[in-house]
Amino acid sequence: MAAAIDERNLGAWLLKCNPAVYDLRAAVAAGIDYVDSWSVRPGYRAAMMEEGQKALLWVSGDGRRMGRGIWGIGWVRGPVREAVPEDDDPGHWVDRRARGAVRLAVPLWIPVLEEPVTVEEIRAAGLTDLEVQRMPQGSNPSWVSKQQLAVLEHLLPDWP
Repeated sequence: MAAAIDERNLGAWLLKCNPAVYDLRAAVAAGIDYVDSWSVRPGYRAAMMEEGQKALLWVSGDGRRMGRGIWGIGWVRGPVREAVPEDDDPGHWVDRRARGAVRLAVPLWIPVLEEPVTVEEIRAAGLTDLEVQRMPQGSNPSWVSKQQLAVLEHLLPDWP
């Protein structure tokens, strides 16, 4: 059974990006160098998200469009809020499956890494029990424990 999340064991939030839904590679090529918000599901996890907590951007999918793994590290910039996309916003953070439901987004500052920390590197470091590895189809946000984050930080560049 998975551990319950609380402030004692939360290392970082993990936001999943499916490149079939949001083309992160094209966004970076167009000059976007950080993620400023992302869609999250309503629930206790979203309610726990607070300014100053660490956040990771994970690219999921089958690996054909982009390599799977950690593509960004940064911070939560504030509490989750109702998502109201602007007319010129591509809506990458709006969960289209939540039709008719309140849509939520978390404000972020997650610079995109030049090179990801790949799934293979993460496994080689001994991490095989990240929630995103055990339940890849789970909703946002996912999370990483403090113990898991301690292992990941050896693979990541310094936190911005």
